[in-house]
Amino acid sequence: MAVEIDVAGRRIEVGVGDLLGEGAQRVIGLGGSGLTRMWLGQELHGRVQEELCGGEPDYRTEVAVSTELAIDGWTVCISGRADGVAFVDGRPIRVDEIKTLHFAVDLHNLYASERLERFRRQARLYAFMLSEPRHQPHVRLILLDIVTLERRNEEVAWSFEAVHAWVRQQVHILVSREQRRLNRLEELREAARNLPFPHPAPRPSQLVIGRQVEDSLGASRHLLVRAPTGSGKTAATLHPALRQALARGHRLFFLTAKTLQQRMAVATARAMQEGLFRSIQLRSKAKMCANREIICHEEHCPYARDYGLKLVRTQILSNLLDEMDHLDPDRIFDAARANEVCPFEVSLDLLPEVDLVVCDYNYVFDPTIGLDAVLAAGALRNAVLIVDEAHNLVDRSRQYYSPTLDSTMLGRARSFLEGRDAACFVELRSLVGELQALVAETVSETLGEEGPGSRTCAFPEQQLADLRMAFDGAILQYFLYKRENELWLAEDPVMDVFLALTRFHRVLGLGGDEFVHLATRAEGGVAELKIFCRDASRFLARVLDESAGTVAMSATLEPFDFYSELLGFHSHRTDTLHVPSPFPEENRLVLCIDDVDTTYRQRRSSYDAVAGWIARLARPGRNVLTLFPSYVFLEAIRDRLPPTSHALVVQEPGTSDAQQQELLEALASGDPHLVLAVLGGIFAEGVDYPGDMLSQVIVVSPGLPQFNLERELLKAYYQEVHGHGFEYAYLIPGLTRVVQAAGRLIRSDTDRGVITLIDRRFQHAQYARLLPEEWTQGDPATMLREDPEAAIREFFDGRG
Repeated sequence: MAVEIDVAGRRIEVGVGDLLGEGAQRVIGLGGSGLTRMWLGQELHGRVQEELCGGEPDYRTEVAVSTELAIDGWTVCISGRADGVAFVDGRPIRVDEIKTLHFAVDLHNLYASERLERFRRQARLYAFMLSEPRHQPHVRLILLDIVTLERRNEEVAWSFEAVHAWVRQQVHILVSREQRRLNRLEELREAARNLPFPHPAPRPSQLVIGRQVEDSLGASRHLLVRAPTGSGKTAATLHPALRQALARGHRLFFLTAKTLQQRMAVATARAMQEGLFRSIQLRSKAKMCANREIICHEEHCPYARDYGLKLVRTQILSNLLDEMDHLDPDRIFDAARANEVCPFEVSLDLLPEVDLVVCDYNYVFDPTIGLDAVLAAGALRNAVLIVDEAHNLVDRSRQYYSPTLDSTMLGRARSFLEGRDAACFVELRSLVGELQALVAETVSETLGEEGPGSRTCAFPEQQLADLRMAFDGAILQYFLYKRENELWLAEDPVMDVFLALTRFHRVLGLGGDEFVHLATRAEGGVAELKIFCRDASRFLARVLDESAGTVAMSATLEPFDFYSELLGFHSHRTDTLHVPSPFPEENRLVLCIDDVDTTYRQRRSSYDAVAGWIARLARPGRNVLTLFPSYVFLEAIRDRLPPTSHALVVQEPGTSDAQQQELLEALASGDPHLVLAVLGGIFAEGVDYPGDMLSQVIVVSPGLPQFNLERELLKAYYQEVHGHGFEYAYLIPGLTRVVQAAGRLIRSDTDRGVITLIDRRFQHAQYARLLPEEWTQGDPATMLREDPEAAIREFFDGRG
């Protein structure tokens, strides 16, 4: 239970664990998988309890214990649950505390005595709470080895007076900590009043956004903000949201889809910091792992072993907090590695002490790693959320709830297990084989024996559930084998299968009309089962409903109905704000080429025309970004592109952050470049091209999502539920990518450039109404020119 302290009423309610200090007991396991040392301990723990119950007639387990004490003018209520209590004639005569350990490690390491003393103290505390005048029960500590199952019993000496003195000491620590917390809240309220804006002065559009953010969050409401790219949304939302959070003692989460957006948020926060608040940037577990492999278990990772005790001994958390206001992931990593504690877990343990968290969407919305469990149940009630580039969350949230099982992954695990004869390998080989057969049979029964395809189907849910349970036991033995034989793997195909099956089974149990079960066979015969989530809004809504208020912002967050419905924002608690473009109209020219048809049926016949237009429109001496709906389309144009005076740069599948940086450096070199890239990719969203780095953006086609079974399932679902099938499944996602890409061009009031849209559909009302009004002036025909080349030439030559 959480500690509750009523200073005015001088009353404290506290659990035994909190009184003991849970930090020292922190155990690192495989979060979300069920496979942790704690999980194994619980299993063996239960076996000991069953044995004790069978051996003594009046022995009870999991005994709820509570007491109320008067200590130095405070009423102290302590509650907990004792592992086992032996009774005679209704009176407790012995209290047992059961602990599972790995004796070879835990009883012979640097922190062994501290760990054992904490166990004894816990047992004494339960006995103290069960004591009666002139009667004090005996105390026994039962230790069980998780590997050998060896058992050791220790009689623990204790006295009522000594435990009472210790409790009194802990109460004073709690009161002192609470007073520091209250003082900190007052400091934060003062910080809110003095928080500077991160720039010399806000722009008019930032003032509009800031006022609405403050009003909405002040009323514990949500807000959807649509404001053009480059209008300063980060500062405009972060400043008022932080003021509201600090004033109320809440924590603010700034959530992004890409790392670049996090850097921007951190820079904005640091410009306001001035010692007024603490912030942290969270980095992914993979990038914060200091071990040879990501295997988050204290039996297999030196940075996880004795994690809680090392935190107490090294004081790394308080040292980091004293050292800096902004907790940078690089600094956390270096400090944690130096103290041989897990850098990722240190990041999480710093969260209760910080006021602003900058991180990926995953940490709040992904059910497998969400921070609510880390911070304690109900933590989001005291959290304000800012969702940056919120249009990305629609697809991302569907992915969270769309797990797969595929034959390639299973085949890798089976190959790894072949030829290994230890018992754990034999059992796992059999289980992986069963899962392989289940996937193959389901796909064959659904699609027949030949050819690629995808179709809805029914899953053998009971078989999957049975396999999930069987894997739990088998994977435990596999872990013990890995530890004993020093089997370290950079990538573990067996764990990949286990974690995939665990997630698949969990989502399968959610149920609901949002989910469709699919069987798929790809080219090459790869078979796959997939749970396809068509709409994750009810899961997102649970997070949003619990939060103290949320601001979702993007340059493409309209239509508001679409995003409020698909992101789980309820109309009774949600405000909206549309901010018009603050940039000078004369700095931007928007053109449409309407003599080209890039629909799927006409696409091949349009390739030469598109290539010709790109070559003619790309102005000599200027950088041009050209964007296509797919790599196939891009390659077709690349092969047909007439010579230009530009250096050609082509985005390849899997382009990395480093390659993105190389492109930016090339564009800044002064030599003109023509970049061919894809809509929605790394060069089209989440990247800045400041100043003269980019002069033209050419978008080829409205970029509608590819036609396939999943997209058609979305269309049918959206038509049935919202009455907007084609619009919600195809039009809005496609035009969102177009507007996002074009937004790379104009980022400040001094930027100038030309946006060209190539496809006749941009002239259709159904499409044009989803473009920014400042582009079309209410009539898409205003984007047409008799001579587009001349219009572009005049625009640049007339710069003055």
